[in-house]
Amino acid sequence: MDYSTLEGAFPIQHIRALMQDGHIIDGQDDRVQPSSIDLTLSDEIYRMRGTFLPRPGEQIRDILKTETLFPTSLDQPLELNGIYLIRLNEKLDLPSGVYGATNNKSSSGRINLQSRLIVDGIPCFDTIPPGFKGDLWLEIIPKSFPVKLSAGEAINQMCFFKGEVRLSEEAYKKSCEEYGFLRDLDGNQLACSTDWSKGLTMGIDLSGGDIVGYKCTPSSTHVLDYSRRDHDPLDFFEPIYKPKDGQFVMKRDEFYIFVTKECILVPHEFAAEMSAYDVSKGEFRSHYAGFFDPGWGYGPDGSSLGRQAVLEVFTHDHDFILRDGQPICQMIFQNLTEPVEISYGDESLMNNYFKQTGPRLSKHFKTE
Repeated sequence: MDYSTLEGAFPIQHIRALMQDGHIIDGQDDRVQPSSIDLTLSDEIYRMRGTFLPRPGEQIRDILKTETLFPTSLDQPLELNGIYLIRLNEKLDLPSGVYGATNNKSSSGRINLQSRLIVDGIPCFDTIPPGFKGDLWLEIIPKSFPVKLSAGEAINQMCFFKGEVRLSEEAYKKSCEEYGFLRDLDGNQLACSTDWSKGLTMGIDLSGGDIVGYKCTPSSTHVLDYSRRDHDPLDFFEPIYKPKDGQFVMKRDEFYIFVTKECILVPHEFAAEMSAYDVSKGEFRSHYAGFFDPGWGYGPDGSSLGRQAVLEVFTHDHDFILRDGQPICQMIFQNLTEPVEISYGDESLMNNYFKQTGPRLSKHFKTE
């Protein structure tokens, strides 16, 4: 395939072309999503002295010689706040000009299992430079409770890009009017933010139902087995009931699941990403799993009502007062290189949150 003519975020058909052309090595076809690929854990894992980044040109394996506490095994749960480095099964040999970015998957983000990609010689997390060739490593830190993982599981995902991907101000205005990126809960189109440089602003919902969120205080009392789907939510999370005065105080060092007041729609010509941290909105991180595939918010019948976005919130340094409807995050839209051939929610894909409503916990917990 000629990648030199492309510009934008890669849809599923172009990610599969990267695999077929040998640019994604050992990638699994059933792990490809509409605009990303799930990356899988190998059984090579190390307990680290601390988090780190390589210096320009520095190899990860050279760093392991001095910064490793000890090699370990996935047979043992990852300890609360332990810092681990795991080699991923996939490798890259990217074409010239093609670059990538990674983020938590929704299921790992919703349990506060923080992951950040590291590669040889690049002093940035979650960033793959154009034309990169080499191994992929994942730093994993359980921030709320111990987690039991297994080789082959997917904790994070990677998107690929060529050239400029973000919408221009003119394109935002035109597309918002044409598609209605933001909707209310009845599917009616809402006005989009005019802060085009940062994306579309979304607010928090503290009045939408009896339970408006969940809170997790860090504890080692229970271990979450990532392969299970039947954990009792109350072993790990405490429900947050709708506040009578429309506001809620987030406590420092606690982890929260909330949901946006608006619904988001991602048409088949676009991908989207939620900005994880925006100091203009407050000293907190609003999302750990920020990629939204094309087709998000569409129904099985093609209806375009939109769907709320779940927020994984962690406040920094200070307690923070949230009020119903206040701005909490920014949604950034990206042009695809061409419209996606398979959209989010397609029966051939494993999409666990296609029909989610309200502040839903991860797939690891049983539901009534």
